[in-house]
Amino acid sequence: MEYRDFDVELEYINRILGVEIDAAKATDCATKMGLVLKGSDATKLTFEVPPTRADILHPCDLIEDVGIGYGFNNIPKVFPANNTVGSFQPNNKMTDHLRHELAQAGYIESLNFALLSFKDNYLNMRQEVDLAECVQLSNPKTIEFEIVRTTLMPGLLKCLQFNKKNSIPQKVFEISDCVVLDVNSETGARNVRRICALYLDQSSSFEVIHGLLDMVMTKVGADFGKNYKLVQDDNDPRYLPTRGVAIQLNGSKIGSMGVLHPEVLNNFELKYPVSAIEIEFDPLFEHFKTLH
Repeated sequence: MEYRDFDVELEYINRILGVEIDAAKATDCATKMGLVLKGSDATKLTFEVPPTRADILHPCDLIEDVGIGYGFNNIPKVFPANNTVGSFQPNNKMTDHLRHELAQAGYIESLNFALLSFKDNYLNMRQEVDLAECVQLSNPKTIEFEIVRTTLMPGLLKCLQFNKKNSIPQKVFEISDCVVLDVNSETGARNVRRICALYLDQSSSFEVIHGLLDMVMTKVGADFGKNYKLVQDDNDPRYLPTRGVAIQLNGSKIGSMGVLHPEVLNNFELKYPVSAIEIEFDPLFEHFKTLH
C-alpha cells in the first residue's frame, strides 16, 4: 500500500495527445482524475499515484488520464504528416493462406497456450530440458506455465488428450509463434513461427501426414527431390526409430516428420498412434518470395 511517484515529460504529454498545453493545464487535467502533483518545472511533472490506481504502470498511463481530463473531444483534428496505406504484412497474409489450405485438407485448427511446463515441453517429449533454448518465467503462477513454448507439438498433443472421447480419426493443426533465446536479438529472445499438424487414428497412417507435407510444399513452390527432400533421422527421440525424418529445403533442415514414440503417447495418455509434422514457416516464406 505504498504511494508511487512518476515523472512525465511535458513534451511527451503533448506529443502523445497531439495538443499544446503548459504545465499548469496538464496539472489541472491530472487533478481532475485524482492525481496529486508533487513537483514540476518547465519541462517535467512529478505525480503521486495512490495504491488504489493499480492500472497506472507507466507514464503513458498518466498521459491517458491527462487526456481524459482534457477531454478527447477537445483535441483538434488534424491530417497526419505522413500518408500511408494499410495492408497485411506479407508473412501474415501467407500464414492465413496456409491456415485455409490446412483447414480445407480436413485438419481442425487449434489455438493453444503459449506457456508450457518443463515437463510438457521437454520431458514428456522424451527430450532433455534445454535451458539455453527456452525463455523461463521468473515467477510462474502455476506449474503448467513455467516457460514459453519452443515447439507447437506438446500443445496439440494436450489438445488430443482432452478430446479422447471424440471419434477418430482426429486431425489437428496450429500455425503460431514459438520463442527461443537468442543473444543476438535486442530482447535476448526471438519469435519462431512454426507449422505443426497431428493425425491420430487406429494405425499410424504416416502416408496421410506425408501427403499434407507434399501439399504444403506444392503451395510454396517446392518440388520433391529438387528443392526439398526427406532424410532419415534416428536422433530425434520424439519419433519411433526408423520412423522419423528430417525435412530439408534448399539444403537446410526446416523441420521433422514421423510417427510419435509410444512413450510420448503414454505421457499424454493417448491410446492410438499419432503421426506428426512440424516445420518452420520462415524458410517456406523466403522460398515462396524468391519464386514470386
